[in-house]
Amino acid sequence: MNSRNSLPVIAAAAIAMAGFAAPAAADAVADFYKGKTITVVVAAGPGGGHTQYTQYLAPYLEKYMPGNPNFIVQNMGGAGGTKGANFLYSKGRTDGTMIGILLSDTPLASRLRTTGVKYVASEFQFLGGADQPRSAFIVYKSTGVKSIDDAKSTEVVLGSTGKGSQTYVVPTLINSMLGTKFKVITGYRGMGGIYIALDKKEVAGFQSSWSGIKIARPHLVDQLNLLATNALTPLKDRPDVPLLKDLVKNPEDKQIAELLGGNMILGRGWLAPPGVPADRVAALRAAFKKSFEDPEAIAGAEQRKMTWESATWQEMQAAAERITKTDQAIIDRMQAALGLKKK
Repeated sequence: MNSRNSLPVIAAAAIAMAGFAAPAAADAVADFYKGKTITVVVAAGPGGGHTQYTQYLAPYLEKYMPGNPNFIVQNMGGAGGTKGANFLYSKGRTDGTMIGILLSDTPLASRLRTTGVKYVASEFQFLGGADQPRSAFIVYKSTGVKSIDDAKSTEVVLGSTGKGSQTYVVPTLINSMLGTKFKVITGYRGMGGIYIALDKKEVAGFQSSWSGIKIARPHLVDQLNLLATNALTPLKDRPDVPLLKDLVKNPEDKQIAELLGGNMILGRGWLAPPGVPADRVAALRAAFKKSFEDPEAIAGAEQRKMTWESATWQEMQAAAERITKTDQAIIDRMQAALGLKKK
């Protein structure tokens, strides 16, 4: 046979084999997941936005995931999100039947080493996010505090889940950088615990997701002042609230504020632990993407006042990589402000 004439035949055979390989791989994933349950570890207590978004998405994920497995939530709050992250990283099932959702600042905690960190942020396999929640300093109007400048002369008690959480890290850093007088009380179980403390007036506010309280405590919205937004872009419904990064003038501290604000892309995103097979990770990513784009899911979220600004897994993975590779001098400055020892 003429070798030149045989090339098209070989190419055609290769294409045909590739065509059979893709469905075979998809069938293998579907066969694996059929009849199984995927546990979603939420690195926070019940009652917060992460739990609500996960429960809301579950039926769509079950629809789009090969094999149509069930999705259930397992709350694992503690140490500002570190407990859940440590579990997923070192003990989570790596066969694709366990995924998780972390707090937006948990990846940064891997560099700050705030509370017993045992994970590397960029080694998680990110799957995509339903929203990019912008955080804010939120306080009762009854405090009389209307701005960050007001908080420099008036002490405001803020609730926090733990020293690894943005609810502690951001106010503590801002106290150092801007001279505010936020008093941070730690130990509340998830944002649900902070909301209850807010109901009871044990605390006067917190620094965390603005969209979360609109879902969990919509009746409180008119009783609250927003002092500053911790994000790179303004709140869509409160564009007049200043960005924290614009209030910080010291060039080194501005880098810190921009690093903190960049965490929003990780805020409502899911991930798989290291070691999950590539074909199952790919199937999970595709199922999340289809769920985020489902017209029924989008309409239902709008009815529930859930913000919906999806992020790709590639964007999330890149954000985690940036955190892992952040200049150590910036991390040292943050650790000093937080009273942490260098690791």
